[in-house]
Amino acid sequence: MRRKVVVTVWVLILAMTVSLGEIYAETSVISIAYNSMPFNLPSIVERQQGFLAQEGYEIQYNTFLVGHAMTEAMISGDLDIAPVMGATSTIVSKAGGRDIKVIGCYSQAPGGFGLAALPGTLSLNELRGAKIAVPIGTEVHVLLGKILAEQGLTFKDVNLVNLLVPDGIAALQSGQVDGTMVVEPVMSKLTQAGKIEVLRDGQGLIGGLTLSVVPSSLVDSPKVKAFQKAHEQSIAYMAEHYEEVLAMVVSQMNLPASVVENVAAKYSFQSEITEQIRLELDETIEFLFQEGIIRKRISVEELLAY
Repeated sequence: MRRKVVVTVWVLILAMTVSLGEIYAETSVISIAYNSMPFNLPSIVERQQGFLAQEGYEIQYNTFLVGHAMTEAMISGDLDIAPVMGATSTIVSKAGGRDIKVIGCYSQAPGGFGLAALPGTLSLNELRGAKIAVPIGTEVHVLLGKILAEQGLTFKDVNLVNLLVPDGIAALQSGQVDGTMVVEPVMSKLTQAGKIEVLRDGQGLIGGLTLSVVPSSLVDSPKVKAFQKAHEQSIAYMAEHYEEVLAMVVSQMNLPASVVENVAAKYSFQSEITEQIRLELDETIEFLFQEGIIRKRISVEELLAY
């Protein structure tokens, strides 16, 4: 009888050890989204320098092409942190019931977005009736609305073609549309090559926000705190080794140095959610609601973790 008790105790200890090992293995891994494009310098630096791994975690980098895929992966438990998501994608996901929170700003680049046409074919005062390619429900959709408003126009005064930016550029070059919304670094690359003319960028119209997003359950978790520390280290490294970082980007993104330098001048990276950012988020929520892209008018407070 005593022998059975001893065996039982050892079995329980073994089971607990295995269980604890599984938990430790699970929690010691951070699954993080990684995209070098459009111009995600802190992410490139963090991966190259291994700042997050230095916090004692095994890092799994995952590439996503669209924002909603990141939020779905977070909800399913396959992704812990999305360092960089467009403000519109974040708002649409939150309004759609996804339990996510913004833990900080990633970048601002008002000049990184614009409306372009083939050189010499269209001007801002000729937009009425133009066929314009734009991905509906994105930052450039918001920007196009403001560009039109500057000209005393609305979306009803142009013909919108719902295309992703790469498809819009292809449609412009083949003559299927009169104009298209473009983003960096492709915008500078095509402009320098003489293939497009930027009629108006987002300076003075939008902040060009990207945000860092996590599942609500991970806010203030050790994983998120480790990411935030590594992110700030990356930003500090960029400031101290600017030329080195630009050379790193030239190599990683396979872009000419002149394009990288031009694009870098348009971007700022800081994590603080300022009052100006809050106001822009509120305006974007209202835009998406009025356009029928979201059915629920969420508040900025619902969106932000802090």
